[in-house]
Amino acid sequence: MAQFSRSENLSVFDDYRKYVPWLRLDFMYRCAYCERKELCIGGEEFFAVDHFKPRRFIDLLAKYENLYYSCRKCNEYKHDTWPAEEGIPKGIRFSDPCAEDMYVVHLSERQDGKLDALTECGRYTRDHIRLERPVLAEWRRTRRTALEDIPVLEAALAGLELLASLETDDLKKHSSLRQIEALRRRIEMDRARFL
Repeated sequence: MAQFSRSENLSVFDDYRKYVPWLRLDFMYRCAYCERKELCIGGEEFFAVDHFKPRRFIDLLAKYENLYYSCRKCNEYKHDTWPAEEGIPKGIRFSDPCAEDMYVVHLSERQDGKLDALTECGRYTRDHIRLERPVLAEWRRTRRTALEDIPVLEAALAGLELLASLETDDLKKHSSLRQIEALRRRIEMDRARFL
């Protein structure tokens, strides 16, 4: 299954930059390749439009199906790289996140946040886009921890809410309500950053 799906029946533009609002939505405000969200990187200004097949494929320059939302670093590393035609049948190609989930089909995440290539496509994609750069490995480790913590924090939140509802001492109840709000903010922040 694809990581991302495309909007349909869009207006046709000659300038590919005009598609940015739809690309942001279609790619769920995250990079097509490393999957980090705008929120994790610093906002929309740290993103760019990637031409899946590079700009030298002139007929695809403003073709929506060839445009991907990418963080500037992944876009910079991928740049105008494209595999040789004879390598494509051997799997030497970029994984297309609009056609497949590369983190299921082609790559496997290790505990240390690094990526094992399951296929030649995974190796090519990982190596050319540098998906094992230290900042990404650290982000994957942080994401894994946050996703493991969310259910634990939600259970703690439910317990605190129950205790607060039973508390008769106003001072203790106020303290519990502050803890509840702090836990809620943390859960919401982790959900926004990683889900």
